[in-house]
Amino acid sequence: MLVIIIILLRSCNGGGNSVGPKIVTEIETKYDTIQTTKETYIPKWQTKIITETIVEIDTFTQPIDTLAILQDYYTKYFYQDTIKIDTLGYAIINDTITKNSIFSRDIKTIFTLPTTTINNKIYLNKIEFYGGLGVVGGLNQLNYIGGEILMKTRKRTIIGLGLGINQNFEPALSGKMYWKIGRK
Repeated sequence: MLVIIIILLRSCNGGGNSVGPKIVTEIETKYDTIQTTKETYIPKWQTKIITETIVEIDTFTQPIDTLAILQDYYTKYFYQDTIKIDTLGYAIINDTITKNSIFSRDIKTIFTLPTTTINNKIYLNKIEFYGGLGVVGGLNQLNYIGGEILMKTRKRTIIGLGLGINQNFEPALSGKMYWKIGRK
């Protein structure tokens, strides 16, 4: 029996179909928000075209309020616009309008750029030992009862060795060998 166990152990260790370490790759993506610095844009005109128009206004039917026109001309109006830029973020544009022109422009951009982190975890196949009880028998009698030890090798082969007693209370030795036959 011992010779058979030694032959089985040698056949388990000698093959070339060794199962290597199990490598698990985890990919984690995080989104970081990036804000740009504030820049003030003041536009300057390049070409000025003056056109003269003569407008006749009937002063008897509609009064002209010069003070209201000058007050509207010197008033500062603030406008805000938000523009979405693909899926990365958006830009906020703040304009100040006075004297019929753009007085200042402020652009604030907020982007979220993905950061990908790849982690490789290596799980080595370790030798593991298991212990338990074994019982063999039929409907009318008990043939064997005893303790067993199982060893899982690095190649994922399981070898078992047991010692117990039979129905006549004589010592009995058992040997077992298991191979993986499928994957889940």
